[in-house]
Order: sequence, then C-alpha cells, then structure tokens
Amino acid sequence: MRPIETVHAEPRDCVESPCYRVNFWQRSGQAWALDAYALTGVEDITEVLRWVDEHALGRRFELFAEMDDEPERSFQNPRKTGLIRLLGTNPNLGETVEIGRFVKI
Repeated sequence: MRPIETVHAEPRDCVESPCYRVNFWQRSGQAWALDAYALTGVEDITEVLRWVDEHALGRRFELFAEMDDEPERSFQNPRKTGLIRLLGTNPNLGETVEIGRFVKI
C-alpha cells in the first residue's frame, strides 16, 4: 500500500445507496460451493457487515459494491454490472484445477 495525500474534491458521481454483492464460499470436496447474494436498500456498510456476519456460518466470503445501478431481476438472470472488491478473496484464484488427464495405453 502507498498512501498519497490529496485535496478534497467533489466526485463526478455518487451513489447514496449502492447495491452490495456477497459471495459465500464453502469447500465441497475438491471444489468450492458458492452462495451469492445482492443486497439492496442498504443504509450503510455497517449494515452489510452485520448481515454478512449473521449469514456467513463460518464460510469464507467476498464483499463487493456494484459500479452501476442495475434493476432487480429473477434468479435466472445474472447481474452484469462491474464490481469493486471491498473485502475478501476468491478462493479459486491462482489454483490449478485438473480437468482431465491423458493416459498412454
């Protein structure tokens, strides 16, 4: 980390109540199972962290803020807006996963 001093400036854009995304990860054999949630109508980040704490059940998690306002849709329609990581890591990053193996016969 490299902190730099800056003057106050008015932001170009400001989202007063962003949608937050939470990914809960749990090891399932050799893979990671994912439970994903979008949290809307949030007052502030402390409300989100409290919700995560109540629902994590010992699982790893990632927390993001969505970059754009995206309408609420059904579960079958994935959310596509960009994300800003606020906390956590994806346990699949950097892990090599064997898909198949050739065996000489």
